Amino acid sequence: MNLSLPSADHAGLHVRLVSTAPVALRAEFDCAPGELIALVGASGSGKTTLLRCIAGLHNATDLQGSVLAGSSTWLDSSRSIALKPQERRVGMVFQQYALFPHLNAINNIALCADFMPGNGQFDAKKQALVWLARMDLAELAERPIHQLSGGQQQRVALARALVRIHGGFQGGKPGVLLLDEPFSAVDAPMRQVLYRELAQLRTQLQMPIVLVTHDLNEARRLANRIVIIDGGASLQCASPAQVLRSPRNSRVAHLVGIHNHFHGQFHKQSDGLAQLKWGADAAAPVLTVRDKGKIANGTAVTWVLAGESVQLLSLESQPEADANVLPTQITELLALGEISLCRFAVQGTQDSVQLNLATSLVQSMHLQVGATVQLAFPWDAAHIMPLR
Repeated sequence: MNLSLPSADHAGLHVRLVSTAPVALRAEFDCAPGELIALVGASGSGKTTLLRCIAGLHNATDLQGSVLAGSSTWLDSSRSIALKPQERRVGMVFQQYALFPHLNAINNIALCADFMPGNGQFDAKKQALVWLARMDLAELAERPIHQLSGGQQQRVALARALVRIHGGFQGGKPGVLLLDEPFSAVDAPMRQVLYRELAQLRTQLQMPIVLVTHDLNEARRLANRIVIIDGGASLQCASPAQVLRSPRNSRVAHLVGIHNHFHGQFHKQSDGLAQLKWGADAAAPVLTVRDKGKIANGTAVTWVLAGESVQLLSLESQPEADANVLPTQITELLALGEISLCRFAVQGTQDSVQLNLATSLVQSMHLQVGATVQLAFPWDAAHIMPLR
């Protein structure tokens, strides 16, 4: 990993961290002002530890690397710089909010208000009231925390984080908003409301936002880019669509839960194309794929199939040219409202392709379990990776 610092004119958040104990870390990612990055990984993968490193709350003795916010250096192990948490303009929303139960809503926020020395408590409360109003909670300013709903508590926690870093969008030092699974403690309808509020805030406040979540669907909905974290290491950083279509390796494909993930054998041709033998069975189909020049001839590979590229055809239909065509049998058909989950057993393999199809299409084609149909997809729909 390159632990060198960005150029002097950089903006946003830049994280380069390496550690061995007590939690192994080897991660790097950037987040531009106005961008939301989601750290995605299983429980125990190191997501929250990375967030705490940014905030200055994780102080491993062997922690190396850098954390920069704009032109401010929060951590630089090569120069023995490590600012304390109170010296970093960071607002953090914890998973269970960590609100002070003995304080009301406005005092929870005022306690973290970043007012200048010499100002009185009145100014801190004034700032707190501004943020309560922005969260549509001004009428609940004096309400004790235990009398607030889960969604209201989440908004108080968000207001407290934002008042801590308000200088980041008022011409002061840059600020960073950190969110540690902030929606996990609220029900589904409130979660949708909070998603919308966060999206609106992003358009108003040009600051980097880092969200920790284990929910890939949440990350896809909210994030510009996602960082796949595994064992404290960042495996891939890209848009959600790119990660799902082109995972960096089989481990990433497994972590993000790609359903259409298969094994095969890669054989080069001389015309910029290659043959992909599906699986190991003699009767398995052989696909035509693009050769990007990154995989050696005869390599055992894993590969993923982009479901949105697959076309469903009846046996009588003629597929387009430059397409792979597979005869399949429908083994599962489950209507889930407007979308139906469908599984298609691929002849000559033990594998099946899973597609989410519009229920209206399923009905118009009169699909049913046991029916035989064709799946067609272009040569570039298969993303191929070495086994390791």
